[in-house]
Amino acid sequence: MEKNSENKQPVVENHKIDDRIAAVRDLIFGENMQQYSSEFADVYDKIKTLKEQTDKNISESVTNLENKLADLESLMEHKFQDLNDDLDKRLADLDDEKADRKKLGKALEKIALMLQE
Repeated sequence: MEKNSENKQPVVENHKIDDRIAAVRDLIFGENMQQYSSEFADVYDKIKTLKEQTDKNISESVTNLENKLADLESLMEHKFQDLNDDLDKRLADLDDEKADRKKLGKALEKIALMLQE
């Protein structure tokens, strides 16, 4: 039982110290304490609001950039496909021109042979 009475004594002393600190705080700050608490609460609310707005803006910016990158990627793929198609067409035209030259050469050879006969 002696241990219980020993344990209660420090709690009572801590409570007295807390009361003394509160009394000194009230003497120093007085009525301004509630004003300070109110101002700090306002500041914390503004910080919270600004943080939420910033997070929202960042999220919107990331989404916007992702969409623009996807559009750019699609545009580049389309342009590359157009360039490849144009290159294939030009190569096919070039092959046709070469084939026509070969045909012309053979035709000229036939004509030359016919003239020799």
